[in-house]
Amino acid sequence: MVQLCRSADNLHKRLYILLLCANILTLLLCTVYLATAPLHTWWNALGVLLLLTLLGNIVAAITPSPHSWIDYLYLLATAGFFVAIPLLNRAASINISHLSSRSTLTVVLLFSLLFLGLIVNFMKLHKRSSNSEKAIPDSLTVKGITVLLTITIFIGVYASVHLIIGKSAGIIEMTFPQYAVFFSLIYLALTGLLLKMHRNRKSSFFYKSVLIGGVWSASVFLIPLAVTPFWLVDAEGTYTQNFGITSEPLTSLEAKPQTMMNIPFSLPDYFFGKRSGEYRVIENIPYYEGTTGPDKGIKLQFDAYLPPEGKSNLPGKQSVLIRIHGGGWTAGDKGSSNNPQVNKYFASQGFVVFDVQYGLSHEEKLFSFSRVPENIVAGFSIDDMVRHIGIFTDYLAEHHQEYGANLNSVFVSGASAGGQLANAAGLGANGVHEFINPSLHVKGIISVYPANGLAPYLEIEGTKELTDPARLISEKSPPALVFQGTHDGLVPPFVAQAFDQTYKQYNLQSVLLLAPFGGHACVSYFPGYYNQTFLYYMERFLYQFQ
Repeated sequence: MVQLCRSADNLHKRLYILLLCANILTLLLCTVYLATAPLHTWWNALGVLLLLTLLGNIVAAITPSPHSWIDYLYLLATAGFFVAIPLLNRAASINISHLSSRSTLTVVLLFSLLFLGLIVNFMKLHKRSSNSEKAIPDSLTVKGITVLLTITIFIGVYASVHLIIGKSAGIIEMTFPQYAVFFSLIYLALTGLLLKMHRNRKSSFFYKSVLIGGVWSASVFLIPLAVTPFWLVDAEGTYTQNFGITSEPLTSLEAKPQTMMNIPFSLPDYFFGKRSGEYRVIENIPYYEGTTGPDKGIKLQFDAYLPPEGKSNLPGKQSVLIRIHGGGWTAGDKGSSNNPQVNKYFASQGFVVFDVQYGLSHEEKLFSFSRVPENIVAGFSIDDMVRHIGIFTDYLAEHHQEYGANLNSVFVSGASAGGQLANAAGLGANGVHEFINPSLHVKGIISVYPANGLAPYLEIEGTKELTDPARLISEKSPPALVFQGTHDGLVPPFVAQAFDQTYKQYNLQSVLLLAPFGGHACVSYFPGYYNQTFLYYMERFLYQFQ
């Protein structure tokens, strides 16, 4: 028995030494990464090191120690910080005027966890006794915390099962897939906290159930990240096969080293957030005020994201990117509701980006919690919404010189309901229907989980061709890039697959990127594995076809 205890002590000692070194190395490399902002595949090794170090620190904090207060502090900090970090990253991302799009507080929290991990392992290494940790006295407060943590952990089990099954069309689908790594760390920390509180009950059914449930949830939540490398290989093959060239940045691009993404996914950016380049933005520009018929009283506006002044060699070459928000045709808006860091990013690349409002239906909102400006809601059909986008193109045709917009190179993009409208407007351009101003030459369509043909299910009217834009596909249709999550319960994957297959029937250029375990809204976290990868191919699509 003494021999076994000594072996366990030696094993723990080696673990603490290893984690001490890992925390120091991670701190140094993260400092270099943030200072230099490199874009190279090898820096993903830092992301792996950061993740493993954080996981290792949690395991170390669970082991017995005479200084258990620091262990509890670390586990609580891990759970709390990884609730805050994605929220902070998202807040920085959707802030239209926040130029960096990276939260300083996120950096502080991550560095604090690494410093705290150093302290945890240092104290365990120098003053460790496997039997020296005192059990927490049973009390009403402890019982309440135990019940709360137990419920939270088994909610994680429930959510992890839904992550695998998918298509729940609820809050789990729209939240967990893109933030799954953070949930993995949160649930592992909470499990460790509960187990540490009840370490004197290791043989009990309760202890074993919590251990199994917590480890299961934490492991399942790492699956989307684990399959990302395989998805990247598949996406590269799909893009190359359908568009005939590799997605690698073209050597003729002068500004490539400073602008275009060199890698499809950066794991360090998943944690720290992704920076924006230089851009300019003009908000709330009115383009239409209705006076008669169903339009009476509505006021439609747009935001313009413009390239930085004085830089003429950017890859976008002043091409136009029109972005249309989603929201089930009954909700949503431009600005923070439409992933504005996408606008920031492409403006910094030299594109002229327009984030456009359109009239919404007054049917019951698909998302009841959505805030919608009253000035854009009335009894509008799909045809009216496409017509409003057309009115914007009339405005753009008249005022394009004010924004330096190149009307000979126009792309239309949107997500969900916005993806359906982007398809309808883009496919109807170039003389197919009368809505889009003929001065605009649409070179491509980019749609994200497009809700083609689904408006009638919400009792929103429209002609068949505009409601289901696949009917508009013809030999004249521009190239299309479509993103779809395999586990989307709001817009079934077969909708995007049918759209892509119709393109193929006409021998047109189209790529469908199917994201494993991706649900609806899975690209809403800008530095996530889903959005980073999609952004990588969207960027190349725009450059190739402009």
